[in-house]
Amino acid sequence: MAALRRVLLPMLVLACWMLSFSSTLNAQELVIESWRKDDQIFWDRVIIPAFQRKHPGIRLKFAPEEALLYDGRLYSRLSTRVAGDVVFCRPFDGGLRLNDKGFLQALTEKELENFSADSRRAWTTDDGKTTYCLPVAYVIHGIFYNKQIFRQLQLEPPQTLTEFMDRLKKVANAGQTTPLALGTADMWESTQVIFTGMGPNFWGGEKARLGLLNGTKKFTDPEFLKVWRMMSQFKPYMHPKQREMSNSDMQVLFATGNAAIYPTGSWDIDFLRSTSFAYKKQIDMGVFKPPVENKNQQCHLSVHPDFGIGINKNTRHPEAARKFIEWLASAEFAQLMTDTLSGFFSMSKHHVAVNDPLGQEMMNWRKECDDTIRINAEKLNRVWPSMEEELWYANVKVLNQEMTPEQAGQYIQRIQEKNAYLK
Repeated sequence: MAALRRVLLPMLVLACWMLSFSSTLNAQELVIESWRKDDQIFWDRVIIPAFQRKHPGIRLKFAPEEALLYDGRLYSRLSTRVAGDVVFCRPFDGGLRLNDKGFLQALTEKELENFSADSRRAWTTDDGKTTYCLPVAYVIHGIFYNKQIFRQLQLEPPQTLTEFMDRLKKVANAGQTTPLALGTADMWESTQVIFTGMGPNFWGGEKARLGLLNGTKKFTDPEFLKVWRMMSQFKPYMHPKQREMSNSDMQVLFATGNAAIYPTGSWDIDFLRSTSFAYKKQIDMGVFKPPVENKNQQCHLSVHPDFGIGINKNTRHPEAARKFIEWLASAEFAQLMTDTLSGFFSMSKHHVAVNDPLGQEMMNWRKECDDTIRINAEKLNRVWPSMEEELWYANVKVLNQEMTPEQAGQYIQRIQEKNAYLK
């Protein structure tokens, strides 16, 4: 009997190993298209292993693209049927374009049952009949600051624009660090961070955005010119080489303690911490709301649906892709994402605990302020040239003091008036 065991045991181990190896070989691989390269480590080390523990027969590969190149390259890959199986979807017009071209698989009511109609809106057709991407995460705009620098200069976080400009001036007068970590090489920050992140307090948030949609507001109106006037004052406080500096450069500048104030959003929380740690210059980081004109006014906060995830209609693994979408809709994923990707907040109905202190602080702002979204995200980009790209151009010009606020308003309003969807 002992001899028989000695023979059978190795055979049994070998059979189990071969079965496991065969299962690995036969596993279906889903490729995830994304613009979030900053999140690679979190997907690889936490999110993907969690899914694969539940679904060992499905492998996931997170394959992010450079953010500024993502949309064009994804469109090309989808057109030639070589794109990944599931894709990160831009909200509103960006994702809608992919759906209109027939690239995305419609989601079922069962898959969407944990998401409200409002959460679905950014990835639903104009007629409300089809939701083509699962709502995953929203982000909140805010302004990070270096607490140590503020303590050294005896500064408090600003509440109003006057106080904000005062803080920039005092940091500049101290002459030790860059007051404002903001560059114009990538261009997008001028619009998505400054104009649409800080602007709502000046144009009145959602009411003004809806006014642009229904034609009762124009970009030449005083409330929009106020934002460009604010932006035109920032140049003296930006880095001398800011024209050559990308968003990545600014992340490092702030994370290494070489800038006092960094306007961005909750999406940067984890990346700033990890960058600071990597450079061994960990900073004491705080955050404050975008400033208002006066302390007595109602504040408005850009709470933006950041990304959804949809199924490539031409995936070779539709059943595996559906299982992945079902898992993304689960309470398990909602909590895991919140814990892993601090600053990305779940759009599901699940109860999710936000344990990150900065994330929790930003969440609490929503109790005080009225929500809005980035002003041109919905329908305003349905024009050629793209409103998004034209805002980048005009806002960079204003920041660099090469275009006046009035010229910017006139320039953007001309683009707005070409939009047939608003007639």
